[in-house]
Amino acid sequence: MLERFAQFVEKWWRTNYSDSNKTHAFLSSTLVKRYLNRYIFFKCRRSIAYCYNTSPFYHDLLKSANIKPADIKSPGDMRKIPLTDSCDLVHPERFFSVPISRFIRVHSTAGSTGIPKRIFFTPKDIEQQITRNATGFRLFYGMNENDRVRIMYEIGYGMNDWGIRYCMENAVQRLGALAVTTGGVLSAEDEFQMLSNYKVTNIFGTPSRLLSLTCQLEKNHDLKSLHIRNILLGAEPLPSLTRTRLKNIWGANIFQGYGLTELGGSIAGECCEKDGMHVTESDVFVEVIDPKTSEILEDEAIGELVFTTLDREGMPLVRYRTHDLGMILHDDCPCGLPFRRIQVKGRNDKIFTIGSGDKLSPATLDNIILNLPNVMDYQLILDRECEKDSLTILVETTSQDTSIQQEIIDTLMSIPEIHHGVNCSRTIEYPRVQLLKPHTLVSDAVKARRIVDKRHLYE
Repeated sequence: MLERFAQFVEKWWRTNYSDSNKTHAFLSSTLVKRYLNRYIFFKCRRSIAYCYNTSPFYHDLLKSANIKPADIKSPGDMRKIPLTDSCDLVHPERFFSVPISRFIRVHSTAGSTGIPKRIFFTPKDIEQQITRNATGFRLFYGMNENDRVRIMYEIGYGMNDWGIRYCMENAVQRLGALAVTTGGVLSAEDEFQMLSNYKVTNIFGTPSRLLSLTCQLEKNHDLKSLHIRNILLGAEPLPSLTRTRLKNIWGANIFQGYGLTELGGSIAGECCEKDGMHVTESDVFVEVIDPKTSEILEDEAIGELVFTTLDREGMPLVRYRTHDLGMILHDDCPCGLPFRRIQVKGRNDKIFTIGSGDKLSPATLDNIILNLPNVMDYQLILDRECEKDSLTILVETTSQDTSIQQEIIDTLMSIPEIHHGVNCSRTIEYPRVQLLKPHTLVSDAVKARRIVDKRHLYE
């Protein structure tokens, strides 16, 4: 019964996604709501079996844990399967479920936590990503062939193989809408002229980029005159104060999205209610676990978000740890859509986001700064100034020579994520360095806390 239902839903989805009213009515129907959870878990079990039979990594992982796909009979049984972490992806070929000749694209993460993670996609995988995004744009934001969409994600990580722009651009085009992109970063005035000349109706980008652009333009322009209808933001947290500020200045609806390159880009987004982000449960199975014990938590409990891909053909992932803290909302959404909603609350590791969505680890700073001559210890203070990230680094040195100060600044600017934020996306202020005498940080009892983040990104 469930298999027939799954085939029916998937066939219907592929042929009717372009009609948002019909899609919303179908997903909100009693038929779908009655079987949705069972249907999603049916697909989850099917994906686990597929991984066991085709992926060397998961075959060995499940076999070593003495688990067979048939042992996973309920969502609670998922705890039997060991978690997959980002470090496992260093050798992506171990995850391949098809021959390498079947892949047509590779999307990479920034690599701030080590070697960049490379995720491989088949034509089917890419088609599903594009269809998923196109469906969401039409269903949540009412986009159609009359829209003109400015996609600013080309300045995200400053990487050509960061897949979010590719998928969004193709999804916009799938709708018959105009995708407005550039090959590099525009000045604020050139950006304004582009938005005006193309009569852009929707903007996709990161909160920090939009804030920086807003700060530069609002002095000389009435941004409401552009009549932007929707601004969809992702790749980094969207604080409530930032949302309110952007809404008041642009006069647009501000929406938040969530996704990971490893999971194929966007996998959750806000509806008109803006109370949590609906997960595309036809594509991923979501769990929340205790990051210390790995136990599965109930709805409304804050823990680490974990996802399993349900239809990935080339490089599927099972119980992949995001290291994002969040929770699953328990109540039904007033919009009528049955897909569960999540809220992201922070990180459970030491990775922090700076600039226009770049992620940086303290280990990166340690390896560069602590190896400089005369440097004993440091503390980085992150804050917001004029809608940009500010970096102030307090450094204990054996000498107070000003040349050391410049050397530290040059070292910080050599970090790609900082250099890109200062010179390209213009979402980071030029770093400031304050030299301290030895043991100053120790006496202030902050030696162990090298990163102090005052930006309140998750509020």
